[in-house]
Formats: sequence, structure tokens, C-alpha cells
Amino acid sequence: MAEMTLQRGDQVPRFEVRTLQGDPFSYSTIWQRENLVLVTLPKDVELGRASELASRTRDFAERETVLVITRDRIAGLPTPGAVVADRWGEIVHVAAAPDVNGLPAASDLIEWIDYVRIRCPECEGEAK
Repeated sequence: MAEMTLQRGDQVPRFEVRTLQGDPFSYSTIWQRENLVLVTLPKDVELGRASELASRTRDFAERETVLVITRDRIAGLPTPGAVVADRWGEIVHVAAAPDVNGLPAASDLIEWIDYVRIRCPECEGEAK
């Protein structure tokens, strides 16, 4: 049976990982407080675009967003991949990449966070 892949509109699963720096991170510490950009990397590959992302941590923080980059596997999420979710855990963007250099640029992920910050969920509900 194939593993289910999370998509836009799904909820981020509760997870605990180690960041690239080796620090533990539990999603429950930011749920309902901050937005999330989660980048998953395969084990034993060059960082590539992930290095650019890591250098922009402050840009994400200024947008009430936590950037988590990990090599740990999270069920339902692509590796390598990137997920953008609002503070309530709703996934607004998922990007799978063939390799690390195919991950979205930091500027693209920041645009998704800017969208999350100004969107109107009630208006989106009316459009359904």
C-alpha cells in the first residue's frame, strides 16, 4: 500500500525532529502560535538550496514563521520537499523536489508566508 502524501488543505501531522543543527524540535511548541515552513532533506546529501534557506531564518521569523530544516523522515511529506502551513496547521503549499537543488527558493517560500498572513479564510470558504 502506498503512503498517503499530504496536500494543500490537510493538517500538518504532529511531529518531533532534529534540525540540521541537531536541536530537537516539536511542532506542538509552535502550533496555534506561529506559521511553519518545514523543509525535509534526504540523509547524506549536500545541502544545496537548504543553505540559502537557512541563511534567511530571520526573514521567516519577522513574519511570525518558524523555519525547520531536517533530515528526519515525516510520514506523508516528500523528501526532499517543503511545506508551508499556517499557525493552525493547515497546509497551504507542498513542494516535492527531485533533488535538494530543486527545492523552492527562500523568496518563493516567503511569498507563500506573506500570502498566509493576508489571506481571508472566510472569503475562501465562500468561494467553495
